[in-house]
Amino acid sequence: MNYGNMTDEEIITLIRSGNHEAMDYLLDKYRNMVKRESREVYLIGADSEDLVQEGMIGLFKAIRDYEQGRDCSFRTFAVLCVKPVSYTHLRAHETGAYL
Repeated sequence: MNYGNMTDEEIITLIRSGNHEAMDYLLDKYRNMVKRESREVYLIGADSEDLVQEGMIGLFKAIRDYEQGRDCSFRTFAVLCVKPVSYTHLRAHETGAYL
């Protein structure tokens, strides 16, 4: 299936009907956005890949929780879900709660 010709909302509909390839496509499509958002949170001595992994969890949750027909696009919702994960990771690292 050619997901490149579909909207994110159409892809999410496929994901919710059990299409695992669509999930892989959407996760891959937004991986660079997650990396970009993760770079904004700089941790001395921390592995940047940890931040990317945390951001990917936020992206997964965005795919799971996105409600079509709302006032924002999936992309906007995804950024809003990824940013707090990165900042939560940063706060946990600073307070020593991150192990």
